[in-house]
Amino acid sequence: MPVAQGNCPSCGAEVRFGLGSSLSVICSYCNATVVRTDRGLSNLGKVAAIAETPSLIAVGDQGSLAGRPFEVLGRLQLDYGLGPWDEYYVAFDHGAAWGWLAYAQGRWHVTSAVPGVPLPAYGELRLEQDVALGQLGEFRIAEINQARVRSAEGELPGADPPGTVFYYADCYGRNDQFATLDYEDGKRAPTLYSGYVFAEDQLRVTALGPRSTHRVKTTHLQCPNCGGEVPKLSGDRAERLGCPYCGAVSDITERRVIAQQERLLQMPDVPVGGRGRFDDQEYLCLAYLRRSSQFDSERYTWEEYLLFAESVGYRWLIKDPETGWSLASAVSPADLELRLAPGRVGLGTRSYRLRNENTVRVDYVLGEVYWKCAVGETVLSRDYISGNRGLSREQTRNEVNWSSWAPVEWAVVASAFDLQLDGPGSRWPGPISGGGADFDEIAPGQAGKAVMLLVILVVMIFLGALQGGGVFVSAGSGLRGGGVYFGGK
Repeated sequence: MPVAQGNCPSCGAEVRFGLGSSLSVICSYCNATVVRTDRGLSNLGKVAAIAETPSLIAVGDQGSLAGRPFEVLGRLQLDYGLGPWDEYYVAFDHGAAWGWLAYAQGRWHVTSAVPGVPLPAYGELRLEQDVALGQLGEFRIAEINQARVRSAEGELPGADPPGTVFYYADCYGRNDQFATLDYEDGKRAPTLYSGYVFAEDQLRVTALGPRSTHRVKTTHLQCPNCGGEVPKLSGDRAERLGCPYCGAVSDITERRVIAQQERLLQMPDVPVGGRGRFDDQEYLCLAYLRRSSQFDSERYTWEEYLLFAESVGYRWLIKDPETGWSLASAVSPADLELRLAPGRVGLGTRSYRLRNENTVRVDYVLGEVYWKCAVGETVLSRDYISGNRGLSREQTRNEVNWSSWAPVEWAVVASAFDLQLDGPGSRWPGPISGGGADFDEIAPGQAGKAVMLLVILVVMIFLGALQGGGVFVSAGSGLRGGGVYFGGK
């Protein structure tokens, strides 16, 4: 039977294993990876110092997730090239079971190993591929990636030294199911980890584990470029900061400048740090972004506000210069009907038709964002439309994300955030309406041509009236639904 405690082979300090499934423990004195076997303890080598990543929990904490008690035993720090993130090794039900806990995009992902389920080869995987996972049902792949072990602390179920590369695919199922296909280093048999996605308000934590002085004391974030103290809005959730004083974008974990940009001279319509209540939720505005895409020879720009509420996670409030305001939220890829994609997709009882496909770029960042955001980063975007609602699909090389949006009146936004009804946000057209699922749309780059055509038609009507010719122009000419839709995200 493997030993449950002993002395570190590197420095002699006492080490303990709290869970029978744990294979290694990181010595808290010398950072050596101590592995236990039937013959005793061995030293696998030292790990690098743990990076102080944003995190709501720490090794040693206890709590409950959706009513299920847990204790945080260890942390594995991984990096896929843009900076580290954490996955926590936890004991559930007072040591009766174990699993992994991770925080991403405002929600918690919890998984446990499921043995005996055959998995496809890693090289056969494709984004948005449907994969049958035995009795768990069918899941849809949202990310295919690889990550390098950067560091670790506490207990771990495996013994993988820093530098080890893991290959994995994250998948989503119906009813908030989540799964990771873990191909480890590609040399061992893959393992299935399955579980669920939980809203943050289902987590209860008692902070028993040690916190660094950096994480304990800070109510502000310091810009590494100008030294300005920026009030911390999202606690330990954000990855990047756009400084309101100098405009620099910095990585919060590594405290280094990622990009330089000009200081924003004009205040956003919705203030970063402002609180607003609508849809029975109180939201905190964390960030302001400008994004754009190229249509023909024109660059089309819009604004996005990142909102957060603990019970629902993140939402996006979008200000579009041609369609007005809308509110967007993430959609699980498993909830989409993709058999007719890319031309059509379905969500619920609605069918959405492809409106445009383009490359979208981040042009400006102010405030705190939850991903490794960089000015100039791009995604391949597809926008779908159904009446006055829409879906957006954004893809990088390794990942696909979907969101749905619906119009919201500026009066609702202004009332929620206590803003002037006749303020700058009211100066753009309101949300689109009507049209049904099958009306034709005019792409943003064609909006100027459409306006010119309307002007010509009005002149023709006027001249015809003067001449008594009774010129008739059909409002439905070439358009089903009787409306012209300009632009959009």
